[in-house]
Amino acid sequence: MNSIDPLKKAAGLLIPVFTLRRLGDWGIGDTQSVLETLRFCRRLGFKVLQLLPINETGADHSPYNAISSVALDPVYIAIDPQWVPGLTKEDCEKIVESENLQSLNAGSVQYNRVKSLKQAVLNEAFERFIQGRSLKSFLAFQKRESGWLVSYSLFRTLIDYHEGNVCWTSWEKEHQTLALGERWIREVEDSDFWQNRRQFHAFVQWVAWTQWAEVRLEADRLGIQIMGDIPFGVSRYSADVWARQDLFDLEWSGGAPPEKFFKADPFTEKWGQNWGIPLYRWQNHEAENYAWWGERVRKTAEIFQLFRIDHVLGFYRIYAFPWNPERNSDFMDLTVEEARAKAAGNLPGFKPDSDERVISARLNCEQGEKRLQIILKVAGKTGVVAEDLGMVPSYVPESLQRLGIPGFIIPTFVRNEATREFLAIEDYPALSLATFATHDHSPLKIIYEEMVQRWMGPNGREGWLEMQRLMRWLGSDDQNPPAQFTPELHQRFLERLLQSNSWLTVFMFSDLMGTGERYNSPGSMADSNWSFRLKFPLAEIENGAETLAHLDFVREKIVKSGRRGCKI
Repeated sequence: MNSIDPLKKAAGLLIPVFTLRRLGDWGIGDTQSVLETLRFCRRLGFKVLQLLPINETGADHSPYNAISSVALDPVYIAIDPQWVPGLTKEDCEKIVESENLQSLNAGSVQYNRVKSLKQAVLNEAFERFIQGRSLKSFLAFQKRESGWLVSYSLFRTLIDYHEGNVCWTSWEKEHQTLALGERWIREVEDSDFWQNRRQFHAFVQWVAWTQWAEVRLEADRLGIQIMGDIPFGVSRYSADVWARQDLFDLEWSGGAPPEKFFKADPFTEKWGQNWGIPLYRWQNHEAENYAWWGERVRKTAEIFQLFRIDHVLGFYRIYAFPWNPERNSDFMDLTVEEARAKAAGNLPGFKPDSDERVISARLNCEQGEKRLQIILKVAGKTGVVAEDLGMVPSYVPESLQRLGIPGFIIPTFVRNEATREFLAIEDYPALSLATFATHDHSPLKIIYEEMVQRWMGPNGREGWLEMQRLMRWLGSDDQNPPAQFTPELHQRFLERLLQSNSWLTVFMFSDLMGTGERYNSPGSMADSNWSFRLKFPLAEIENGAETLAHLDFVREKIVKSGRRGCKI
């Protein structure tokens, strides 16, 4: 059973690590920024800090398309001699002198520069460290983590060999499997050089895991739970898929069907979102007693006291494409019949089957519960939360309740279908996580302003009715809704959600502050995705009188709602 007790209510804050700032960072949030954020949460009374996945990303920098299900992203390593073995003050000064760190910290995350600079300084640290005599802890890490580190470090070395190209299916045949890669690195002419690079990538992971272990210790000390994130899928171009091709079906790509909220481009509107993740060969996972999943969950539990399963619907059934995202343009303008012919008789659809037939829905439900029971068993005392948004089969909420796993409630998504009224906060299931938005959604301010536009538009009758429903949900005057997102209205939204029956209420940072920034636009490849940064460190944000008054209000309402964390 899940370790979450829905009667112990809590409030949480969602903020991605890349968004954070601190004095002395290198163009992106890092582990030291997370420590500062934990203290910010404590001051406000938040019990939970929710982060996005922190695994190493590829060229698109998406935390949901990582190149490893276990390896941590080096960009989040805090660069300082006291936190990186082998690093000297001179190493840092040399980089600072040669690079304009002020420009690196201007605006959004400049991933290519950040990754290059951090790799350069970590390489300096590694070369000095490896020549020393204090290798015991590093060697112990390599032995303890060999189950994933052996294949990851070789895969990462081969990415270096191919000048950053993670698309292993385009590599030479001698590099396309773990066994062939092991032979290559032993027999290649400059084997010592590449073996050294492999050790470097193991060293970087040791540093990263050591720093995140300190984050976990501080969270425990402060009485705050950090919620991690396990995406349902894993990148086609990851160390996992490369090393264990028997566990994945590369002929199909997982994604999501067309639906009314995400219409970022014509392809998404017509066919849906093609994420490119390979499907699982579940029978092979079962034959190994789900060992790959077990390792993934156990490693997540080392850092996080809670974790969220992104797209839990995939455990029940997954919407799949018979082509990779690289071929999306080939199908954009085709009819259904033409697409079927081009895809060898296949079309996008649910795998293993849709829920249209009663027997299929029952089987999908049974297999989803079976797999999630495995996750819960391995998670042990680590709490499990399920993101169950999108086209949700009717059996999923009931299934999650049986399993004791909180699903998501987004107030503007759930209604009394008979009256079209937004579901009253008293009717939210106790075993649920309520939030105005996830990282994929517009923040509350934008949502409200768009509702005002519909209300004020030429065909505003339905917009007016919708605005009235929202005011009634807020417990406010439904005849006089504000035409602007005022500070008073903003605070009323926050207070109302805190009053809900849900076990956990989470505010995305932009919703906490009433601003319009968002972290990702699904279906788009915009440079703004995964790159927004706060203008100031959290400690400086607290300095303004108006902001301080607002945060005092939030603190007071958290206390009043019975969701407060430790004594403040």
